[in-house]
Amino acid sequence: MTRLALALVVLPLAGCFQSHPSDRQELMGKDCVMCHTSDYAATTAPVHRDTPQVFSTACASCHRTIGWQPALEGLHSETFIMAKGAHAQIACLDCHDLDRGPSKLGANTNCVQCHPDDAKQRDSHVGVTSVASTPYVYQAAVVNFCLTCHPSGVADKHPDDKFRLRGNHAVPCADCHDRASGPDTMGKNVTCVDAKCHHTLSVSDRIEDHGADYQTARGTGSSRNFCHQCHS
Repeated sequence: MTRLALALVVLPLAGCFQSHPSDRQELMGKDCVMCHTSDYAATTAPVHRDTPQVFSTACASCHRTIGWQPALEGLHSETFIMAKGAHAQIACLDCHDLDRGPSKLGANTNCVQCHPDDAKQRDSHVGVTSVASTPYVYQAAVVNFCLTCHPSGVADKHPDDKFRLRGNHAVPCADCHDRASGPDTMGKNVTCVDAKCHHTLSVSDRIEDHGADYQTARGTGSSRNFCHQCHS
């Protein structure tokens, strides 16, 4: 037993239990319940052991290792999609900042740490307005402002399987999408002609070989994106 105890003492600190005495070492990563089973069972505000589906024994999902309180409040809201997509593999405390208050309705979430005001962010929001028709503004001081327009945490992605952004189409979003005409959904606000890329002049657009089919499509389709009828 003496040899085993000595071997454990010299192990390097594997976790971040900063609030523990210096003579104690963490042995199982974040498997807190190995030592805190009695604490888990005795917790009454709220009761943990009666609802393990809400308050699991994976303590570090809701509690920080530098202090038990404050903590998250239980099951995640179904409004914000966590089962799939980019947010599926993110740990709770990577988004929720417990120092900012309770978690209800994502009040303590921090979006801007993963979504900075970079070129990609600015490009994808050119011409975007809110439901109240307010122009998009990056709000670094309101770290969860993204939830205003993206309450589910999901944004529309370009359907590259239907229309690939490659070659001459590898351009900023707003070069094709006229957000003043409506949302990007299904490319209804795309301006093939008005964007001055396909301006229907035979010489520049090489449409002389389209013949009657071109004139028919132009006559029956939108003057802005009728090209999609043949070039989806």
